[in-house]
Parts: sequence; C-alpha cells; structure tokens
Amino acid sequence: MICVRPSILDDAKSLAPRLRTADLREIEACLGKHPLIVLEQGIEISNPCYTIVGEESAPLAIFGVVPDTANPGVGRVWMLASTELLRHRFWFLRNSRKWVELLQQQYKVLWNFIDARNEVHIEWLRWCNFNFINRVEEHGHERRPFYEFEKVAYSGRENEKGEM
Repeated sequence: MICVRPSILDDAKSLAPRLRTADLREIEACLGKHPLIVLEQGIEISNPCYTIVGEESAPLAIFGVVPDTANPGVGRVWMLASTELLRHRFWFLRNSRKWVELLQQQYKVLWNFIDARNEVHIEWLRWCNFNFINRVEEHGHERRPFYEFEKVAYSGRENEKGEM
C-alpha cells in the first residue's frame, strides 16, 4: 500500500541513489550539487515536506514547499522521485491534485523552475493545473533553459477573469 507521511532525513539517504535520471540532470543543471545534499536541505527547509512510501517502505518520492520568507503565502514547491514511482503512476495521478490543494491551503502561490528537458514533470505540472509563465534560456548552474511555473489559489471571490 502506498502512503504519504512527513519526511525524515533518512528518506533522503534512501531516495538519493534511486532518483530518476531526469531529476538528477535537473539537480545538476540548476544547482550543481550532490543529490543527497539537495534532498537533505529540501527536507530541512521545507514546510511542509512529505515522503511517498511504497510497499517496501522505501521512499518513492519526496515533495515539499520552501517558504518565501519575504512574501508570506508564497512558496517554492518541489518534488524529486525514483523510477519506482512509475509503477504506481495511477495512484500518483489520482492523488496529486489533492496534495497540491492541501499545499495551497498554506500557500496562495506555489511556484518554481523546471528543467525544459524534464518532460514527465512538465506534463505532471500541467495535469495539476500549474501555469507556465516564463521560459528562461540560461538558468541555474549550467545556464540551461528552464520554465518558470506557478499555481495561484483563488479565494472564490474573484470572477472568471481573476478580478475582484
């Protein structure tokens, strides 16, 4: 059975050597750091941070939101996953939007950058109704093309055009 629970630092040690190739390329392109360091830092500074755990109790993915200290209600959403998550893709897709909605109870704006080569995550972001707002041709450590994306939670008082 698949479950989602709060992340612990040991999750980073388990997931880092099993990350998808696309995620490894994105970490290198954006940050130029070792995946274990990126995962540990992500767990430490995110609020909240969750781990998707498979039947074998091994982490399938870790996701969270890094709060923007200068802008309350704004957070940098992120997720890194193993190839094993693909075996549970139907569960993942059925539950993804619910988790994004839960994150948006705490953050009105979720945003980040994604490597333009990471096609699987780009399609997933579209599935979760994120908007792609900008293409940056030279982003991160390797100065590669990345997309900036966001999802804004509306209070329900705006009309269809997003106006008050």
